[in-house]
Amino acid sequence: MVLGQRIKEEREKLGWTQDRLAEELHVSRQAISKWEVGSAYPDIERLIQLSDLFGVSLDSLIKGDERLQKKIVIGSNHDQMNFWGFMNYNSSVILPVAVLIFVAVIVIFG
Repeated sequence: MVLGQRIKEEREKLGWTQDRLAEELHVSRQAISKWEVGSAYPDIERLIQLSDLFGVSLDSLIKGDERLQKKIVIGSNHDQMNFWGFMNYNSSVILPVAVLIFVAVIVIFG
């Protein structure tokens, strides 16, 4: 079952309208509608809120939606690549600065 169908099913179990769920999550009714038809996905904060509201685990909420699972994996890989890119950039700046400080200390106290 895809996430949107699961959101709709759980919302209807509670007897809530899209408006009511939107109020609980502090999002628009249109956002709920997009989630339910699968044209958009909630962010991770909203997924956690949904699992709490519905009384289901986050894992069970997103299992079965392969597109969402792939998005999460791709997103986490992207974050890792950005982290390493950041580290590579900073190491190319930090190393020369560290060498300069080291040389300055040797000249002053040497």
